[in-house]
Amino acid sequence: MVELFTAIRLISGYPNPDVLPEIQRVSVAEMQQKICGGRSCPVKAFYHPEWGVYVDEALDIENNTFDRSILLHELVHHLQKTTGRFDAVPNFCRRRNAQELEAYNIQNRYLSNESSSRRALVMGWSRKCKDEDTRQGP
Repeated sequence: MVELFTAIRLISGYPNPDVLPEIQRVSVAEMQQKICGGRSCPVKAFYHPEWGVYVDEALDIENNTFDRSILLHELVHHLQKTTGRFDAVPNFCRRRNAQELEAYNIQNRYLSNESSSRRALVMGWSRKCKDEDTRQGP
């Protein structure tokens, strides 16, 4: 994790966190139960401020650069939350989109720096936001 937080700091300028998030390696079914209500959904990892980072136990984080970049992406979300980077964006949908776009950008810069030919696809999180969507979110 220290290596990934260092990479994030060098790419983005985020500081190293005072508190490291807990990392849980679990099955996709367990993640789907937690964030998709048990329905099938395409999840490899997620961050929750109270639970930490959940990562698909099938990912080869130690040996596969792309899989490791998925964990890095979630660690970016931890830093976004702990630094309050997007707290001033009042619209939940727009805040979430901005967070995802930044995390994907940092993830893809990491992959480039690691000389990986793979990239994470940002278009999956491109949502159209309604101005009236002012929910605070989870």
